[in-house]
Amino acid sequence: MAKAISIDEFQRELERYSKQALADSKRFVTLSSAEVERTAKTLMRDTVTNPDVSYGKKGHHPSVEGYAPAPDKGTLLQSVTHSVKVEGNEAIGEVGSIIQNSNYPRFLEYGTSKMKPRPWLSTSLIRCRSFMASLWKEIFG
Repeated sequence: MAKAISIDEFQRELERYSKQALADSKRFVTLSSAEVERTAKTLMRDTVTNPDVSYGKKGHHPSVEGYAPAPDKGTLLQSVTHSVKVEGNEAIGEVGSIIQNSNYPRFLEYGTSKMKPRPWLSTSLIRCRSFMASLWKEIFG
């Protein structure tokens, strides 16, 4: 038979579960965002380059179309970061580039009329799906 509890006890239990759910959600979003950031950086470092094309004095070899961008000066690679914030009962994660006033990350991700896409963020998110599914099961059961 179920144990009867008072409304005050019920409210305390509900508040405890709510706080735990938010803490678990923040943990999931934090670990997932960090993994997407790490994966994006790894994709750029390990990308496939085109040896037949080079630019600049250093002879930068761009990535092959459809692969993550190859680092030249490392501007994009160094600018990729993640952040997590809690607003009300939501944990919100953001992963992206912190390059100020620049379309550069977006142009690489989606391409331009003169350049095919070099997706780095969407590919990272796709590659992290199994990590996030396993993490979800670990945290939320």
